[in-house]
Amino acid sequence: MIDAEQFIKNLKKLDINFFSGVPDSLMSEFSKSLHFDFKDENHIISTNEGSALGICMGYNLATGKVPLIYMQNSGLGNFINPYASLLHKNIYDIPFILLIGWRGEPGVIDEPQHNFQGEITIGLLELLEIQYLVIDSDSDLEEILKEIKLSLKKLEPLALVVKKGTFKKDDRLFDKSGHLPKRKDALSTIVTKFSSETLFVSTTGKLSRELYELRLNSKQKNDDLYVVGGMGHASAITAGMLNEISSKTIVCLDGDGSILMHMGNLGILGNNGNKNFIHIIFNNAAHESVGGQPTIYNSLDSKKLFNSLGYKEVFIVNKLEELEDIDIDKCDKPALIEIRVQNSSDKNLMRPDKTPLENKNNFIDKINE
Repeated sequence: MIDAEQFIKNLKKLDINFFSGVPDSLMSEFSKSLHFDFKDENHIISTNEGSALGICMGYNLATGKVPLIYMQNSGLGNFINPYASLLHKNIYDIPFILLIGWRGEPGVIDEPQHNFQGEITIGLLELLEIQYLVIDSDSDLEEILKEIKLSLKKLEPLALVVKKGTFKKDDRLFDKSGHLPKRKDALSTIVTKFSSETLFVSTTGKLSRELYELRLNSKQKNDDLYVVGGMGHASAITAGMLNEISSKTIVCLDGDGSILMHMGNLGILGNNGNKNFIHIIFNNAAHESVGGQPTIYNSLDSKKLFNSLGYKEVFIVNKLEELEDIDIDKCDKPALIEIRVQNSSDKNLMRPDKTPLENKNNFIDKINE
């Protein structure tokens, strides 16, 4: 296995001193080392993968040096446009090293949202004319560095495709904000405020798994829409539903990382004017599902932001008692509730036992009830 700290030290020896990207569970050790060992020096956790390319292009223009971009392979969709229209050799010709986690690797059991992306990852890199090297727990660090040196000499992009278990395990933990309520308890409080006819659209990650587990343990119907992939798009899916469904309340359950990834959706939702919509953000100030790396969310004045985007009422709560006191029926809509929660979850959290297609059909049946 590769020791993340030694890997980064060797990158710095090659004058690769700038890092930007979106965290991935397969590379959480890499993120932890940047944070704990190198104090996040010259490290920007981007809001989405495309922005990471823009940030790294700016760094290259300012310094002439080669940056490192990191992401999960699911982020390649956000990556493609800025790469093909800006960084490609036929446009601005910006070199970089790409560290990319290979979720859904063929032959490796993974969640359904990763399988197709895993199948096409290598083909996409080839189509994009990016040289790549697949690395795993048996890879030799010196051989990896040799390929990086060659890429730097040619001033060409190089992708390191990271298999599961490549990096040596790191048990250090990011701040869990233990004084705040647990997300699952806040979620339970939220669900009790709505009728069984309410349509819930829940963002990707552990929030949807907690909602599924809550429904199962409470013997309630599991007909919520679990947006298992496409981080940041639960809000856009909700926006597409609002003008077509007026007879039911629609609730979008979101996370701070998802909000940051595609924040433009909030302007659409807030200005839509729908009286049957409530947006609920569970803010743990972290990418908890992939390791707990911090987001920049708490640096925002979120109440002012959401009011300016058109939400009629905005609530920011830090305690379950404050959440319980909100009268959903009386608040002016569209409304937004931000709940500040711990950066943690149960270790053996359940996963939905239905396929995404089955989940979709159950949700459509609920719409049509």
